[in-house]
Amino acid sequence: MAWAVRIDMWLPALVGLAHAEIPITPRRWPVNGPADVVERLAGRVRLALEAADLDAYAELLDPGVRWGPPGDPVPPCQNRAQVLAWYQRGRAAGARARVTETLVSRDRILVGLKVTGRPAIGAGDETDRWQVLTVRDGRITAIAGFEERDEAAAWAGLAPAPPVRPSAMSWAAPRPRLADDRIELRLPEPADASVLHDYAFRPGGLDGSWVPLPGGASLAVCRALIGDWLAGWNNQYSFHGPALIISPATEPALAGYVGLGDRGDRVVELVYGIAPDRRGRGYATRAARLTAHWLLHEQHASMVELRIGAGNTASQRVAAAAGFTPTGTIRSHVPATGETYDDLRFVLRRH
Repeated sequence: MAWAVRIDMWLPALVGLAHAEIPITPRRWPVNGPADVVERLAGRVRLALEAADLDAYAELLDPGVRWGPPGDPVPPCQNRAQVLAWYQRGRAAGARARVTETLVSRDRILVGLKVTGRPAIGAGDETDRWQVLTVRDGRITAIAGFEERDEAAAWAGLAPAPPVRPSAMSWAAPRPRLADDRIELRLPEPADASVLHDYAFRPGGLDGSWVPLPGGASLAVCRALIGDWLAGWNNQYSFHGPALIISPATEPALAGYVGLGDRGDRVVELVYGIAPDRRGRGYATRAARLTAHWLLHEQHASMVELRIGAGNTASQRVAAAAGFTPTGTIRSHVPATGETYDDLRFVLRRH
C-alpha cells in the first residue's frame, strides 16, 4: 500500500451477529476479582452478540476500550464510541457473524465467530475468526482480533504461545543521510510526536489516513507510534516496522513518513503518507525514490515494491514518477479481520 495507510483494514468482524446457543466454559480464576464476575460478563457478551444488540454491548465496554490487532501500540479504536462506530459501519457494509464459542480464562474471554459478508471477502462464503476480550473491573477494556485459533487461545491464556518467526531482515539506519534538493529523510525523533498529535486533532489533519493514527490520538499514543518505528530500526519487536520521517530540505518539521516492511526473500515493501497541508509538492515521489535506491544500492534488498489500491490514481502516478514498474496485481490479506484486497503491484529491482 502507498500514500495512505489502510486503517480501515482493521474493521472489526464482530457486527450483525446471528443467534446461536453457545455454552460458556469457565477456565481459571481472574486476576482482578472473583471468577463469576468474568463469567457473568461473558454471558452478557454472548447475549448481546446473539441479539446483535449494540446498545447492550455498549454497556459492557469501558469508555476507554481499545480495539485492534494484537501488539499494535496504536490500535485504530481507542474508546467506546470508536469501537461502536466501526461495528456499525461493518453492519452497514453487510457483515454478519454468529458466535461459535466463548471461553473464560482469568481476566480474558475468547469469542469464536463465523463471519460472512464484506469482512470475509476472498475467504469463501464463511470464515472463522476469533476475538479476545480483556476485562478490568467488570468492563471490557481491550479487544484483539485473530485469524488463527491457536494464537487467540494463547493470547487468552488458554494455550501456550506459538513460536515467533524471526524476521529475516536486519535493519540499519541510512548512513549517510538520505536527501535531495527538496526533502530529507531522517529517523523519527521524540519531537515528532507533538507534530503528529497536532495533526490528529486538527480538522482534516488525518485526511487520507496518511499515518496509522486514529482521529484525536493522544500525545501518549503518538509517542508510542514514534517508539514503535524506532524499535524497528533497533531490530526489536515493532508492529509497524521501521520508518523514516520526510522533512522539507529547508526545515526539520515532519511532512510525512516512509515505512519499510519485510516481505521475505529480500523484498521490501514501502508505505508512505504525506500530511494534507504538504501534498502536491512531489515529496512522496522523492521519498519513494530515495528510499528505494538506498535499499537497492546498499544491498539491503534485491527488490522494492509498492502495493496500491486500484482506485488510488494519485499514488499510481507517484510510483511511475519514482521509477517503479507495474507488474500486475497482488492479493493483500489482513489476518485480524480476514479481509482481502487485490492491489496493484509496482516494483523496482536492482540492476
